[in-house]
This record gives sequence, structure tokens and C-alpha cells, in this order.
Amino acid sequence: MLILHYVGWFLFFASALLLSVVILLQEPKGGGLAEAFGGMGAETFGVKSGGINRFTFTLATAFCGSAILISSTWNAG
Repeated sequence: MLILHYVGWFLFFASALLLSVVILLQEPKGGGLAEAFGGMGAETFGVKSGGINRFTFTLATAFCGSAILISSTWNAG
């Protein structure tokens, strides 16, 4: 159980670092949150989303999953 805890911490920090780099490297699409749910911003979640969006989503999933892993292996005593 202790090994899973340390693996979770490693994944947490590695995914946080990679997620920060990937987000900063993405080109700004403009419009912000206001266009995300209507108009031209709707293609953000549609078919036209590229590989970088999938990679960002995968990193975000790994980040959240590693946080859950750390939480579930945490010993309160």
C-alpha cells in the first residue's frame, strides 16, 4: 500500500508539471468561457478537437486519478 502511495505522488507531480506545460503551449482560441457553450465555441467539444485537446484531457484525468489514489492510500493514524 505504501508503494501505491508513492506512485500516486509521482503521478500527481508529473501530471501537474506536464499539464502546466501543455496548457501554456496551446494557442489561444479567444472568446473565453462565454463562447464555450454557444456559437463558434461549440466546436471546442465537437469533432474538430485535435490531439492536443485529447492529450490535455488525458493528463487532467491522470492528475485527478492520482489525487484520488493519494487520498485512498493516506493513513490517518
